[in-house]
Amino acid sequence: MLTKEKLSKIAEQAIGTLHYTYAVAKLSSQDSFAIRLYDQLNDELVANSYIHEGDKPGLFTIDFVPERINKTDREVLRDINSQLYEYFDEQLEPKYYIKLLNTDYGYLARVEGTDTWSVTSLKIAKMSNQKVAFTADEIHEMANDEVFANLSATDLLRAAEEVEEG
Repeated sequence: MLTKEKLSKIAEQAIGTLHYTYAVAKLSSQDSFAIRLYDQLNDELVANSYIHEGDKPGLFTIDFVPERINKTDREVLRDINSQLYEYFDEQLEPKYYIKLLNTDYGYLARVEGTDTWSVTSLKIAKMSNQKVAFTADEIHEMANDEVFANLSATDLLRAAEEVEEG
């Protein structure tokens, strides 16, 4: 799910060292945001970008309303657009639960934004905002983490079961 923080990170990466500033705003609609891009030198509005994430994974719309366009403006807008498509493309990747024990309490979970891992039930993990669905790339990254030194990527993938989208 999109957040102001995620969109801020996308805008910052797109701008890089160029002379632009931005503002990210949550719009009145539930999953809608706006990125306003400004020329840092004269505070001129460059473009409004409207992003709406739909209720199904990968369903989204992006509208750019350019106020002015020059080569650098197009470069930054193209980069923002590319990063947004990359973000939404990741949402369509298959995700997996990793079941380490043969009980309902045997699923691997990570507390969001930390390196804290636990083995718990899916229901408890979801209620306490723990991440339980991982992409194949994330599973391969886990295998390189010292926390999982005794498990290989193959072991983790063998324990993985694909999340049913519902």
